[in-house]
Amino acid sequence: LYFGNKSKDFWRSVESDTDSCLNRACPWFKKCFYHRAKHEANVADVVITNHSLLFMDVKAENRLLPAYEHLVIDEAHHFEEVASKHLGLDLRYSSFMNHLFRLFRDSKMGFLPAMRLRLQKHEGHESAAEWCKVIDQVYPKLIAVREEWDRLTEQLYAMLTDRQDNTQNETNQYVLRLKRDLLPAQWETLQVVEDNIYVELTGILKKLDKLILDIKEDSEEFNVQSVITDLSGAVKDVYRARDDLRYFMKMSDEQVVYWLEANSNYKNKSLQLMCVPLDVSPMLQHHFFDVKESVVMTSATLSVDQSFQYTCDQLGLEPSQQLGKLKTVKLPPAFNYRKQALVCIPRDFPTVKGNGDTFFIEKLIESLRDVAIQTKGNMLVLFTSYRMLKLTHEGLAAQLSSQGIQVLGQGIDSNNRSKLTRMFKEGKGTVLLGTSSFWEGIDIPGEALSCLAIVRLPFHPPTHPLIEAKCEMITKQKKNPFMSLSLPQAVIRFKQGFGRLVRTASDKGIVIIYDTRVIDTRYGKFFIYSLPGPKIEHMATEQMVPRIRDWMDNVEGVETG
Repeated sequence: LYFGNKSKDFWRSVESDTDSCLNRACPWFKKCFYHRAKHEANVADVVITNHSLLFMDVKAENRLLPAYEHLVIDEAHHFEEVASKHLGLDLRYSSFMNHLFRLFRDSKMGFLPAMRLRLQKHEGHESAAEWCKVIDQVYPKLIAVREEWDRLTEQLYAMLTDRQDNTQNETNQYVLRLKRDLLPAQWETLQVVEDNIYVELTGILKKLDKLILDIKEDSEEFNVQSVITDLSGAVKDVYRARDDLRYFMKMSDEQVVYWLEANSNYKNKSLQLMCVPLDVSPMLQHHFFDVKESVVMTSATLSVDQSFQYTCDQLGLEPSQQLGKLKTVKLPPAFNYRKQALVCIPRDFPTVKGNGDTFFIEKLIESLRDVAIQTKGNMLVLFTSYRMLKLTHEGLAAQLSSQGIQVLGQGIDSNNRSKLTRMFKEGKGTVLLGTSSFWEGIDIPGEALSCLAIVRLPFHPPTHPLIEAKCEMITKQKKNPFMSLSLPQAVIRFKQGFGRLVRTASDKGIVIIYDTRVIDTRYGKFFIYSLPGPKIEHMATEQMVPRIRDWMDNVEGVETG
C-alpha cells in the first residue's frame, strides 16, 4: 500500500513488532495475518521470501523463518549488497526522534501520557499515584534528551557542510566519510554531547524498566495490558537507538566504513549516520555457505567477461578452498537475441563533459526525438544522472508533444516506480525517462517497449564512502580497483539494463548505447561481450533512424521463438 507522505506516521500507529505483539493475549490472534503466515511457513515444504527478510532472520537469531537446510537465492547479484545494508547501521535524525516521541511527544501523545491517563482513573490507589509521579519526572528528562539530540545533529550537519572533502551531488545530498585516523578537530566535543545523551537516556530507561516491571504485576487491575506492551516495546527501541548512536560515535571497528549523509533542503533533520561492514563475506560464510546443505544462487548477471570470479570475490567463495563444493554453470540464453534485438552505437556521438553538458544534452534530445518518432514512443531511456534526466525531459517533452507522444520522467511525474511503469504501459506511444531504480526489476513485455536507450554506462560514483573504502582495500591487496570492482559492478548493471528490452520469446526491439566508451576504450569490450548475442552495429548518428526503420520493417513477422 502506498500512503503518500504520511505513510511512516500512519504505519507506526498500526504496526506490531516482536516487542509490541501481544501474541495469544491479543483478541485478534486467531485472525492475525502475520501469525497465520508464520504458521503456514512452519508446515510448508517451500518458503518464498525476499533478501531483506532473510537477513532480518539472521539478525533475529533465526527466530523469524522456520529452520532450513537448502536455500535458493534469486537475483543473487544483490546478495552481498543487501547483506551489507542489513548487517550495517542506518540511524536517522527522524527515527531517533520518533523513538522518543513514542514515549512522550506532549501531555496528550505518547505511551507515557496514555499510561498516566489510565492510572489517573485510580486516584485513591497509592501505587498508581507513585507511578504517575515517576512518569511526570521522566517528561522533562526526555525533553532534555531531544534538545541534546538536536544539538548533536546540528553540529554534525555543520561539520558535514564545512568539510572541504565532502561531496554534494545534484540532488542536494551531502556525503562525508569519517576515518578513525583523520577525525575532525571538533569530534571530541561531539562525543561529549553524545555522552550526555547516553547517560541521560540510561537513567530514564532504568526508571522506565522498573516502572514497567511494577505495573505489570497489577496490569489487569488497572486495565493497562496493551499500553504496557507498547511502552515496553518503545523502551527497547530507545535502548537500541542509544546503543546505535554510541557505536557510531565510538567508531571502534576498523572493518566498518562510517559516513554521514544529509540533504541541504532539510539540514540536520535529514541527517543519517551510516556504517556498513567493509567485507561481509565472512558473515555470509558463517550464516549460509558453511552451515547449509546447499545454497543455489541464480541471476542473469552473475558473470563478467564469461567468468564468475567477481561474484566469488564479493561472496568470499574461493574454488580452491571449497574442496570441489563450489560449482558454476552458465546456461544459454532463453531467447534468440540475434533475431530479437539490434544494438545501435552512434560512433560520432559527443562525449559528456559533466552532467550539465549543454551540447551533449542538445544532441541527446535531438536523437531521442527522431528515434521516438520512428518507434512511435514505446521507449525507455536509462540515465545515471537525475540532473541530466531533468534537463532532457524539459526539451524532449516540448519537441514530442506535437507528435502526440507523452514523455514521463522519474521524479518529475512521480517518484513511485510502480505507478510510472503502469502509466507507461497504459499510455501507448509513451517515452519514459528513468534513473537508478529503472535499470532492473521492471517488467514491460510486448509492444509497450520496443526501444531502450542507455545514455551513460552505469559506473558508481568513486567518491561514495563504501566504494572508496573498498577501492582502498583492493589497492592494499596490490590489485587494480577499477578492473576488480568499478568495472564489474558497471557491467552487471549494464546487463540488467539491457535485460529490460526482451522479456518474452516474441519481444523484439532496439537498444541504443549513446556512451561511445563501449567502442572507444579498452574496457568497452567487457560491456559489449557481456551481452547475450544481439546484433551489434555502430554507425553515424544520422544513419541510426534509417537503420532502425529498416530493421523494424524486416523483423516484422519473423519467427523469434
